[in-house]
Amino acid sequence: MIRIIPLAEEYIDKIVKIERESFGDPWSKKLFVDLIDNPLAVCFVAVEDAEVAGYLIAYQIIDEIQILNIAVKESKRNGKIATELFNVIFEYAKIESVKEFTLEVRQSNIGAIALYKKLGFKIDGMRKNYYKNPKEDAILMSLKLGELKNKC
Repeated sequence: MIRIIPLAEEYIDKIVKIERESFGDPWSKKLFVDLIDNPLAVCFVAVEDAEVAGYLIAYQIIDEIQILNIAVKESKRNGKIATELFNVIFEYAKIESVKEFTLEVRQSNIGAIALYKKLGFKIDGMRKNYYKNPKEDAILMSLKLGELKNKC
């Protein structure tokens, strides 16, 4: 059974490992540690059988949440963990009167784009050469909370 819980320091090393296996330009351990005391950060960890299976990192700025980073352990992908992480942040957003979500995603990340569309995100535009290692454009997506589809 998957439990979605707030980020705690005890999970940082496992999150960093998932980050490195997921991204060509991974965040540093220090960035994750700094999130714990950051008042803007909204961070959740998916734990399954005492194992970190994934995480979601976001910033809440007034009534908007920007999804900064989401990743699922390679061996756990396609198991609805990312959807569960989003369901938890959507519930959080309702309580906090958030009106909109935004995110950027690599143009080549077809799986993530499909998930975001399934959740109700819409494409707003593109940022040229946004990502490094490898260099790639970012697709900008957003979701107004009023347009939130039912849990997937």
